[in-house]
Amino acid sequence: IWQVLNWLRRMVANMIFVALVVILLAAVLAERTSPVAPRSVLELHPSGRLVEEAQPLHPFDTLANQMDKSSLPGETKVQDMINAVLSAATDPNILALSIDASDMRGCDTTKLLDLGAAIRTFKHSGKPVFAHGAAFTQGQYLLASYADHVSVSPLGGVALTGFGLFQTYFKGLLDKTQVNFHIFRVGDHKTAVEPFTRHDMSAEAKEDGLIWVSQLWQTYVREIAVNRSISPDTLSNYVQHIDQHLAQVQGNAALLAQQTSLVDAVYTTEQYTQALADKLELSQDDLTLIPSHEYVRKMPTQTSTGPYVAIVRGRGAIMPGMRDESMIGSTTMIERLRQAKNDPDIAAVVLRLDSPGGSATASEDIALEVTALRKAGKPVVVSMGTLAASGAYWIAAAADRIVAAPSTLTGSIGIFAALPTFENTAQAWGITTDGVATSPLAGLGNPLLPLPPVAQASLQQLLEFGYSAFLERVMQGRGLSLEQAEASAQGRVFTGQQALERKLVDHLGDLNQAVHIAGELA
Repeated sequence: IWQVLNWLRRMVANMIFVALVVILLAAVLAERTSPVAPRSVLELHPSGRLVEEAQPLHPFDTLANQMDKSSLPGETKVQDMINAVLSAATDPNILALSIDASDMRGCDTTKLLDLGAAIRTFKHSGKPVFAHGAAFTQGQYLLASYADHVSVSPLGGVALTGFGLFQTYFKGLLDKTQVNFHIFRVGDHKTAVEPFTRHDMSAEAKEDGLIWVSQLWQTYVREIAVNRSISPDTLSNYVQHIDQHLAQVQGNAALLAQQTSLVDAVYTTEQYTQALADKLELSQDDLTLIPSHEYVRKMPTQTSTGPYVAIVRGRGAIMPGMRDESMIGSTTMIERLRQAKNDPDIAAVVLRLDSPGGSATASEDIALEVTALRKAGKPVVVSMGTLAASGAYWIAAAADRIVAAPSTLTGSIGIFAALPTFENTAQAWGITTDGVATSPLAGLGNPLLPLPPVAQASLQQLLEFGYSAFLERVMQGRGLSLEQAEASAQGRVFTGQQALERKLVDHLGDLNQAVHIAGELA
């Protein structure tokens, strides 16, 4: 009887599992095979953060999304939206583009500029673009500003605050808890360790930070000014004196946004839908919105033959080994690059990097594979995303060409390590550690033991060697003298525009330009 019950349990479980798989496949295949209805409107509705590579959903999450269309992911791959917009520009079934940025988080200026360039291409095809929001944050408004017509809800507004750089400092806490943080670094401007060594931001960090946040803000303001046909001074005045402007309209932020030409109309969601239908000469019942993520699945697959320019993407911290899409694992990245090297249809590679850096060893391993690609006769062009600093620049320096956006943050040519020990904390709580060893290094790694002087000296020497290797990679890859490399090193961070002036990058542009350059080199 027990065996029969077990068999029945497994059979029922398997039947449920097969049914779920069939439902999932049917939903996916239906979306892929169903054509786009004529006179549709493409809806650009990013959710969460914009990323280079979105982490794959668990199968049950995918099934939940298929069954509940209101379920939104926490990340949106920006290239998918770009592809959808560019394809829709020539799709006779797409009448217009509607932007809903209400679920987008953050203000990744570089990715928004890339997406904005695609929207401009869509507009050049003669198709209108509309945007509406209950209220706009800074990033949401930059995306919406590319529309021909922007509206906001009556109780909403446009919240522009400017860009800032603020750190939380733990030196006071570490002192109170008697934690010893041992800091090793090469580069006076390598300020990533300051939260553990200071109570406030150093003068060097303030100087560097103010330069690049000011340049990012200028880029943002100029883009909005062009999109909305207003002067940059109008936008700056709106932010600097928002309290006075709100007082003049009795706190009506939506009216203020309209009066300053940041939006064209104040609509409820229902009024926006009606206005969209009216402008397209449709009834509300005939208005068909197709989300961009669904449209991507319906787009025809390219069937052209090689040679190709392959795009290899990496986002997140650089770490040794295999990693998922949220990090750049050296083993994972090397396998992708080797696949491109061994594929006879691939003539060149664009390596898209969006990373703050990470392990020096992992970065060098990837850089060596980039060099191997070049030796195999396949040019490599690095396309920098929002951030390509430290270890990411180590990798980039090995490429044939580097393309950065004006708002990219790059450089940070320096190296550091930070090791906490808790011997004083433990002693304050009555905990002691004692023992015997054959060398001063035998207890290394025990957080309740002090870091021996020989270990401290050794770690600093290792970092000095790593820094020299980093400089050597930059000098060889960029054709710079030691003096030129040092002038842009010491951990300084630069915008793409500054990096171009310092010969750290070759061109200012987006991913498409990097692909074009790779094709020319091939």
